[in-house]
Amino acid sequence: MSRAVEPCAASPLSGQHLLPVLTGVNAPTPTTAAAPKRLSGIEALRGLAAVAVVAYHVSRHLNKAFGAPALAALFGPGQAGVDMFFVLSGFIILHVHRKDVGRPGRLTNYLSRRFTRVLPLYWVALALTVCMSAAGSGGVPGAGRLVFSAFLLPSHQEPLLGVAWTLQFEMLFYAAFALLILNRLAGLLVLSAWFACIVCSACGAAWDVLPPQVTAIYGLEFFVGMATAQLLHAGQTKYPGSVVGVGVAAFAVALLIAARGTGESGLAARLLYTVSGSAVIFGLASMDQAGTSVVPRWALTAGSASYAIYLFQFVFIGMVWQLVRQSGLEHRVPSVALFLVLTGSAVTGGVLTSWWVEKPMLKLWRR
Repeated sequence: MSRAVEPCAASPLSGQHLLPVLTGVNAPTPTTAAAPKRLSGIEALRGLAAVAVVAYHVSRHLNKAFGAPALAALFGPGQAGVDMFFVLSGFIILHVHRKDVGRPGRLTNYLSRRFTRVLPLYWVALALTVCMSAAGSGGVPGAGRLVFSAFLLPSHQEPLLGVAWTLQFEMLFYAAFALLILNRLAGLLVLSAWFACIVCSACGAAWDVLPPQVTAIYGLEFFVGMATAQLLHAGQTKYPGSVVGVGVAAFAVALLIAARGTGESGLAARLLYTVSGSAVIFGLASMDQAGTSVVPRWALTAGSASYAIYLFQFVFIGMVWQLVRQSGLEHRVPSVALFLVLTGSAVTGGVLTSWWVEKPMLKLWRR
């Protein structure tokens, strides 16, 4: 049996459990069976994060359109779904590819999986965005910006597809992890330099010459996610439900901290999102490993389609909003009803896009 890890035995931020996989000094290997192919609780959490982000954007849109401050206040915390995405990403990448670290022969497989998972569907969304811009008043974007947007390169400019700013962080993390696979020492040095840039920036250092993807506090969330994956590899907690409960409570405290300010999450709230999110992930993954998690089918569906929901949310929100405006219903229908219609349309549209576009495209690319 594997060694049980108490919830407070070591913080993911301490690096105690992340060092073995990065440095090659192996800790005692648990004798448990291999991780299940699908972490249902983690999948559901990813879907919940996507829906929370959609709810945040819809409530903000309605508040700007004709004033819905109650909705904006209620669903404003949904922006924290992005923080959960980043911690999840760090966790999943190391959980899936930890045995690839320091094995250059595995780099092709890693790059292929990352490429097919992120870029093809993103290019569809980007092409649609460019066409809509050209047909409207935005015009055709310049070649330079189009290239940076297409390949999600770090940049001071916002990408053409607004929500793709998070993917710029993702691609930077994927590149750093690819170097870790190619050469353990080189990857460790790059990750250490990135971590140092984030800490120095959070302490007030000016890094204007570097793109924000290198210095923003969001990058720390990938590191915490990786530490969480390594902590899980060391052994599951005896009390996963309690860990999840503590993590959810701490996450709620972070939301209250953000609500007391401008509604935007500052450094303290973001750090608390990160640590509490890692606790939720660790607890859910422990339940998945133990086979005790029970996840509704709808949550798995949302999780499986979370990337499509996130990428195409504004497409479906915009389409339905135009229909509402043309029918003259925006001032006749209660804002709560509009919120439900717009949010439901974005989520449903994302699920259908995943079924009819994303999954067939992934099968085609992977052949």
